Amino acid sequence: MTNLNTFNFDQMGSEKEGKPITTSLKVAEYFGRDHKSVLRSIRMLDCSKEFTLAHFCTHVQSIAIGNGATKESKVYEMDFQGFMFLVMGFTGKKAAKIKEAYINAFDWMYEQISNINNSYMEILNKAMLQFKQEQSIASYAGRTLRQWQDSKPVLESKINEIASKAQLKLELANGHYH
Repeated sequence: MTNLNTFNFDQMGSEKEGKPITTSLKVAEYFGRDHKSVLRSIRMLDCSKEFTLAHFCTHVQSIAIGNGATKESKVYEMDFQGFMFLVMGFTGKKAAKIKEAYINAFDWMYEQISNINNSYMEILNKAMLQFKQEQSIASYAGRTLRQWQDSKPVLESKINEIASKAQLKLELANGHYH
């Protein structure tokens, strides 16, 4: 599997409220695009209004336009989900690198979940086997206990009868043993 670190979001991101974010300016810089083309790409995303509201927000910011001059421009701030949705539509080596890292991360995550599920299934199978074995032993013990309860009085009676017959009986006649 390819190394998961082929793309590091930290190269172009920052943190806000404990979550990674980036801006349309940083995306433009990283991908070597004009900021206005990144803004156009964001506006043309075919995602739902709910997704857009959850993962993109805009503000106005002064940006450099060359020769020390600046102008006010709309800038999008986006979280990782918004960033990935945007970048999935990009082409080129850098976009391919990000897509590959994302796919590798997804494969790694799937492998981890599968390993956990397999471990739980193995533990579950062992527990079920132990349950069935002990259930079988308990069932056998229950049947033999019932047989014992039925045969015990018969055997005790037989033992007592044989024991009483086996006792020597000495008859005393006129005080003498015969």
